[in-house]
Amino acid sequence: MHYVLEGGGDALSEAGASLTVQSTPGDTSGFGGAAAVIEAAPYRQKRVRLSGMISTKDVAGSAGLWLRADAASGSVSFANSQRTPVSGNADAQLREIEIYVPAHADKLLVGPLLVGKGRMTVRALRLVVAPASPDDEVPPTRIVDEAVRLIRAHALNAERIEWHEEQADIARQMEQVHTAEAAYAVIGQVLAKLGDRHSGLLPPRDFQRFSSEGKPSFTPVVEVRERVGIVSVPAFSGTEKTAAAAFANELAGLIAARAGQASCGWVVDLRGNRGGSMWPMLSGLYPLLGHATPGYFRDRDGRQNAWKLASPGVSIPDLSAAPVVVVTGGKTASSGEAVAIAFRGRPKARSVG
Repeated sequence: MHYVLEGGGDALSEAGASLTVQSTPGDTSGFGGAAAVIEAAPYRQKRVRLSGMISTKDVAGSAGLWLRADAASGSVSFANSQRTPVSGNADAQLREIEIYVPAHADKLLVGPLLVGKGRMTVRALRLVVAPASPDDEVPPTRIVDEAVRLIRAHALNAERIEWHEEQADIARQMEQVHTAEAAYAVIGQVLAKLGDRHSGLLPPRDFQRFSSEGKPSFTPVVEVRERVGIVSVPAFSGTEKTAAAAFANELAGLIAARAGQASCGWVVDLRGNRGGSMWPMLSGLYPLLGHATPGYFRDRDGRQNAWKLASPGVSIPDLSAAPVVVVTGGKTASSGEAVAIAFRGRPKARSVG
């Protein structure tokens, strides 16, 4: 596939650059973009942020930004926005990416990226110095060594990894690792080898964002059909206490408001619940779960810690003896599965899906 680039401007200016990338008719595979080359010297040992407002038209793949630092040896730091792609027909979607620029970097490359067919426009494309991250000054080898120590000490499937060979492989990779971001990629590969399909890594900035926000994947819905209450439970992302409590109160309040009409029982619908923080979801379902311990965490040595639920801050009926059917699906995952587990062993509860 071929692409056409239009526009101009300066990514280092206050106004930024404005660029459009558009596919031409033909093969729908491939990608196209642009790269502005910037001298790295003013940004060495600093964190830089590339941002832009992305609009799309008929984008079948994805549109985003990319940012790279190069040295004589090749790429030494890289980021793109493909975790949060823009596709279809969208207007003015802000995207931001950051990297730490190592001391030996000699140039930065920045620009838009279009995967597949369609048209993308990025306006106010700017590169600026970003606030330092707590991990910028930590040697990458120290980050990886500490992560490996924790994995070996605590991971449920740690024995699945041949650690002598793994340490040798890590040492070879670390020869090309110069930033915390690259160290996190190495750690991610180790975690993947555990084979538990769940272990992951939240870098400091992602962890800070996760801790400071809280939002459901959709607005919780409770409706009654033929005297059966149907509770659609969204995933809840983030651990910010006020937002988590507000969500739990809303969900519990909706259940309480429909309790008088749901005389035949309840359906808890988790088919669209991909997980996040399970505590607000369980607290919101407190009217149906009641006071009993809903589950436990058990470590690899067999030690158990009971799940302790907080009662929501609203007046709720006791529906812990009402019939409940829990519905799961192919998208139910992580803490969504934990919510399903919480109903196992509850009287008059069944699971399907």
